[in-house]
Amino acid sequence: MKRRLLHALTAGIVILGGAAVAAPPASASDAPGFVCNLTENTWLRAAPQSSFILRTLTAGRGFRWHGQVWGIDDDVWIYGHGAEDPALDGWVPARNTTC
Repeated sequence: MKRRLLHALTAGIVILGGAAVAAPPASASDAPGFVCNLTENTWLRAAPQSSFILRTLTAGRGFRWHGQVWGIDDDVWIYGHGAEDPALDGWVPARNTTC
């Protein structure tokens, strides 16, 4: 019984220790543009309305909009890059950002 309790406590300490590791601080690229946040998980696409997905961007992360816009009626797309990969630019729906 004591051995089981010892194993449970050891596992709990390891789990809590891993949870205490801090995430690295966010940093914006020095590319020109406006920094916005993504309101939901969003695909970064090669072109507006394209089915070619460059990568998935995560909700709550930053998006640097380079000022380019494409749109028809309510379907507005903006060009830039996500915090996950500052070197990879593409298009996202403007409705998925705080821009």
